[in-house]
Amino acid sequence: MTEPIDVQPAALSHAAIWALERLSQPRYGRDTPALSWSVTHELIRAGLVSVSENGRGATSLTQAGRNFLLDRAQT
Repeated sequence: MTEPIDVQPAALSHAAIWALERLSQPRYGRDTPALSWSVTHELIRAGLVSVSENGRGATSLTQAGRNFLLDRAQT
């Protein structure tokens, strides 16, 4: 897992927020959205997603990512 660096979630780009919302939706098979390198690393640095360590590159939401989306939905 990666440790979050001091990127504030409020400073996320529109593309990163869109990607986070797509990752939160249920998906099956190869329906996973392809994320660009910069968006993926922006989300990792913010601590909102994690990447599996087995080398397959599976991206999943962290609890901080879920909380970020819940806060956005409530406002």
